[in-house]
Amino acid sequence: MKHLLLPLIAALALPTAGYAEVDPKVAEFCLKAADFAGCVKTMTTKSTDIPSMRLIQGKTELTGNTCPSGYVYVCAGNCRGFERSSLSQLLTIDGVGLWRAGHVTRPKWAYYFKLTDLTKAVYDPSCPDKEPYLYTEKSCDVKPSPPESKDIKKLLGIVAGKRENKVNLWDKRLENIYGIPNLASDAINYKKAPSNPNASTGSVKINCDSPVLKNKPRCN
Repeated sequence: MKHLLLPLIAALALPTAGYAEVDPKVAEFCLKAADFAGCVKTMTTKSTDIPSMRLIQGKTELTGNTCPSGYVYVCAGNCRGFERSSLSQLLTIDGVGLWRAGHVTRPKWAYYFKLTDLTKAVYDPSCPDKEPYLYTEKSCDVKPSPPESKDIKKLLGIVAGKRENKVNLWDKRLENIYGIPNLASDAINYKKAPSNPNASTGSVKINCDSPVLKNKPRCN
C-alpha cells in the first residue's frame, strides 16, 4: 500500500506534469527532505543536462569561465565568495587580489577582505573559452594590474611576521597573480623621491612702483 501511495504523493507535491510519474524509490527517499520537489529534481537530473559542466582548454579540472554574482575566480574551475575580515584575522594576499580586481577597497590596518565559501564556475557563451584571471569574475574581464611599490610597502607593514619571511612569501604570491617577480622585494626598498630645494620655482615679478621697492638697487 505504501508503494502505491508514494507516486500519488509525489504527483500532488509536484505540480509540473513532467514529475507526475516519480520513481517510487526516489519518492520514498525525498519524502524525508524539506524540499521534496528540489530533492526529486536533483535525484533525476543527469549530468549531461547541467549546462555549467564544460571543459576548457582540455583541462578536466576546469568546468566554467564565469563565477556566480558575488564570487571571484580562484583556480581550477573554482570560485569563492568574499566578505569583510575581522580585526582578529590577518591580512592575506586575497585582500590584495580582491582590491586590485576592483571588488573592494584597498586593505587598511583596521579592515580588509577575505575569501569565504567555495562554488564551481559556470559556462557563459558570451565570454572566451579560457580560464579567468585570478580574483576576476569571468574570462571577459581584463587582467588586474599589480599594486604600486608604495602600496605594497604599506601593505607589508600590516602583515605579521619577520620582514625577510613575509617579503619572500609575498614575492612568490604576487608573482603567481601578476606574473612579475620580486614585487615585494622592490617595494620594501621603495623611497619617495625627495623634493629638490634648489629647483627653480620660476621668476618672481617685482613691483618697482611700490614705495618700498622703487629706490632699491634691483629697480634702478
